[in-house]
Amino acid sequence: MKLLTTVLAALFLCVAGWSPALAGQTTTQGPASAQQAKAKKKPIKCIGPVNMSNGIVLPQGKVKANLKYIYTHKDNLYDGNDRQTGDYNGKYDMLSQVVKLTVRAGLFQNFEARAIVPYFDKQVKRKGGKNLDGYTDSVNGLGDVVLFGRYALMTQRSGDWLNLAVGVGLKMPTGDPDKKNQSPFSNTHEYMGPSFQLGSGSWDPKIELGATKFIGRSRVDAHVMATFPGDGAHDSRLGDKLTYDLGYGYALNRSFDLELEFNGVYQDSDWYDGDLAGNTGGNTIYLTPGVHWKISPRWHLSCGVPIVVFRDLNGVTAVPESRSTYGLGEDFRVVVRLGADF
Repeated sequence: MKLLTTVLAALFLCVAGWSPALAGQTTTQGPASAQQAKAKKKPIKCIGPVNMSNGIVLPQGKVKANLKYIYTHKDNLYDGNDRQTGDYNGKYDMLSQVVKLTVRAGLFQNFEARAIVPYFDKQVKRKGGKNLDGYTDSVNGLGDVVLFGRYALMTQRSGDWLNLAVGVGLKMPTGDPDKKNQSPFSNTHEYMGPSFQLGSGSWDPKIELGATKFIGRSRVDAHVMATFPGDGAHDSRLGDKLTYDLGYGYALNRSFDLELEFNGVYQDSDWYDGDLAGNTGGNTIYLTPGVHWKISPRWHLSCGVPIVVFRDLNGVTAVPESRSTYGLGEDFRVVVRLGADF
């Protein structure tokens, strides 16, 4: 929870610092007041959804950045979409916190570059089975950096009826993939599974297609992305992954937006120490309500709470009781984003 406290404190200090400044701008004359007056003449628009990407490509010379915090908790076992309350419930308790810095820059006409740098803090509590002590594993540090290039096939600012973009990316093996298991799990696998490591140790190409349509104060976003992981460290590999998203946002005024997203994630099972890990992967669908606070023309703060509405998890969970057919499912997630335009 130390990472959560640090991030929330930083956000509070930033917002607290901006708010008085903004209040002061309304009572003074000068460049800031002129900029604010100019912004008020612009149409009221909704900013982008918090838990998905979109179809926007920045114009040449434009730079944007955001800092996103994602808190995820998994502490129940599921058989498909049904929560289990028997002996296997609570075998695992997994907590993941990640802070992602994303920087986007319009390099050429209709083309932007994007870099994503994640920092992870993960914990997993595991029981060793009957008459065996449990323990908590933790890992924290920089993860695998992702680089993207995105090209605009259509843009509304150029008179097209839709914003449509295609992109290609590459996740690079910059995170540490060498976290080891403790006993008794080290008797079976020396290293933790690839999904718990800071990095997978693999080069993973990505492709994406995104669309965005502005209609007055409303916006509709759609996005799909496929990831094809390569062979990683310790004879392990993450499963192929497909994300598919649809979002709607509405600008209430110049300060606040509301949004609702449909987010889907499908992932094949991982390979772990050369064997197929049948307890990993599956299909999970979320509904994400969210709110955006447009602090100023250049700064915004957003929050979304993805709610799992469907899960269909793969395979057999690797718990000491080999007859278990349950998978560890996500139960709670929060996404907070602080964005800036330059």
